[in-house]
Amino acid sequence: MKKTLKILVITLITVLTTALTLSMCACTEKEKEPEAATTLRFSAPEGTPALAILRLPKDNQSLVGKNINYEIVSPSNIAAEMSAKKSDLVIMPVNAGATLIKQGADYKLASIAVDGSLYMVGRKEQAGEIAVEDILGKKIACIGKKGVPGLVFSYVMAKNNVTVKEDGDVSAENREVLVQYVADGTQARTLLLNPEAGVDFAVVGEPAATNFMNAAPLKLNAKMNMQAAYKAACNNAAETYPQAGLFVKTALASDSNFMTALFSALEASKNWITANPTEVDAFAKANLYESAAFPAASLTNCAVNAKRIDESGKSEVITFLKNVAPKNANGDVNDWDSLKETLFY
Repeated sequence: MKKTLKILVITLITVLTTALTLSMCACTEKEKEPEAATTLRFSAPEGTPALAILRLPKDNQSLVGKNINYEIVSPSNIAAEMSAKKSDLVIMPVNAGATLIKQGADYKLASIAVDGSLYMVGRKEQAGEIAVEDILGKKIACIGKKGVPGLVFSYVMAKNNVTVKEDGDVSAENREVLVQYVADGTQARTLLLNPEAGVDFAVVGEPAATNFMNAAPLKLNAKMNMQAAYKAACNNAAETYPQAGLFVKTALASDSNFMTALFSALEASKNWITANPTEVDAFAKANLYESAAFPAASLTNCAVNAKRIDESGKSEVITFLKNVAPKNANGDVNDWDSLKETLFY
């Protein structure tokens, strides 16, 4: 009996020991399992902002252990990427992103992704540069009423004592122009092609401006560099202006290793564009979006920047916002200086 009991005790101990060992092994194996990699969303609107991340979707599907999904969206939908917190990184008009941060969005402006790349294109009797006098009494299509394009256009017109009207009659004698704001370059092109629309000029960004000038059906022969017009309007105080910014969620922006890797990737992409201008268009169609059109002749004017913002860049942003958006939609003064501590990376 004692011998039987002894055998049972030994058996029980063996079973318990084995179970405990297996449990510990399972726990150890579980601890060894790597954590699931973080997946980030990086969005940019079609056009030059998308060009700023040209090679990243192919070359940088992950950075320092973080997977990244790249999304190219319609310009009219880009603000929702930040306002709805859909994207961890988003390229969008500087004024729109700054306004959302002013309203409490938990993002930082890390870079000027694109400097000024706007042009007015159109038709006039004598081919060449468009002067302000050429557009008086005319109808103009302009992209981005509340974005940088619309703000720069309004600023330049105001500094040249031109009244911008959205309806009614206009006259050259009264220094007036009629403007029809549109969502994107495609709509501007449609108006230029339609004789009944009465549109002779359009304010669009690159590469649309170059594509418009080269498109036979449009028969455009004149162009105004809106960067030069802005420079003249602010008494030569700035060569250009910050058009699109790279905004990053605050928590992600505090990850120095990630941000260093990000700026390295952006610089490599920009350098590739400079070195391979004739390959950019095909690469963009294959890796960004099918309707992309980036002719080599447009690339310099696209003004991709994408460098880490420095103190001079911060001052440039604040000055620009003061110039083009001194008041908010309610007519109250925008205190952009108070945003310096929270706006920037």
